[in-house]
Amino acid sequence: MSLRYLKIDRFRCLTAVDFEPHPRQNIIVGANGAGKTSVLETIFFLGRGRSFRPGQSATLIQSGADEFTVFGEMREREERRRVGVQFGRGGIRIHVNGEPGGATAELAAAFPVQVIDLQVHELVQGGPKGRRHFLDWGVFHVKHEFLPVWRRYRRALRQRNTALRQGLSRQGIEVWEAELISAGTLIDEHRRAYLAEFQHRFESVSLALLGHVATCTYRPGWAQDLDFKAALAGARERDAAHGQTHVGPHRAELALEVDGVAARHRLSRGQQKLLGISLVLAQSQFVAERIHRDIALLVDEPAAELDEDHLARLIGVLSETEAQLFVTALDRGALPIDSETQVFHVKHGVLSTLL
Repeated sequence: MSLRYLKIDRFRCLTAVDFEPHPRQNIIVGANGAGKTSVLETIFFLGRGRSFRPGQSATLIQSGADEFTVFGEMREREERRRVGVQFGRGGIRIHVNGEPGGATAELAAAFPVQVIDLQVHELVQGGPKGRRHFLDWGVFHVKHEFLPVWRRYRRALRQRNTALRQGLSRQGIEVWEAELISAGTLIDEHRRAYLAEFQHRFESVSLALLGHVATCTYRPGWAQDLDFKAALAGARERDAAHGQTHVGPHRAELALEVDGVAARHRLSRGQQKLLGISLVLAQSQFVAERIHRDIALLVDEPAAELDEDHLARLIGVLSETEAQLFVTALDRGALPIDSETQVFHVKHGVLSTLL
């Protein structure tokens, strides 16, 4: 199922834009500042309820407007799915298939979307939080029981942290630990099972793009020679002193290595970008195969920071990826165009069809 219609109103420089993308490949060209990346942002917002660029969602509202609206329709044969998002002073409002009051998890389930942007190297260079979010997006789509378990865990974690900050007795803290341990152990199992299957795909894509086989190792958020229950008990005194839980899946790490060395120490900035791209592409391919649906894959200005050789490698891997592609470029000559490519032009926030 692919995005076949997109309506954008008052999102950054985009006013009343109607967009009918190709189900396979879409190239969006235009000068810097014309609105190319903003088009990608709206597509991402439709599947995540947020932008992939830093900043508050309120800054996405067009100057002088009170809110923005993004509406999309996904189609495949006779099946249709409609998703709408409004954001204004009252926060976010989500409609899925005409039903109001939806959550961002419903957006993610209805419209899986990934992005390769100019900050993709942060998946390698940045802290563990970004890699946890990356991992959990994949687990969410492949392991359907993951979301309710994660919600259980977050609720129990908040309750235990409150008990810690209130200085409750050991018994008052332990009352929340059974649920925390039960849900946390399941989260750990789901993540490990996902990565056991994902690893081979990641190794293959990283070799094709980077020229090296990269590996990812899961660290659960506690000492690996302990189970979660024992780790939680061992950290209880420290947790009580600081008023927060220091061990658990919320502190997990996805460690990336190349040739047995941490990738952030082994690779240059450009190589880190290629490794980040490898992560996103491998996950897009893997999830699409497992859920039997295309992923909307957004690629922002790939020609801007990649040399000719690595750009050609990227185009080769993209051509093998079951995804609906949205790629931005300064001009139509920067990327290959074939019969399955639709080219659009953006100027002053206005989108038009070129080919």
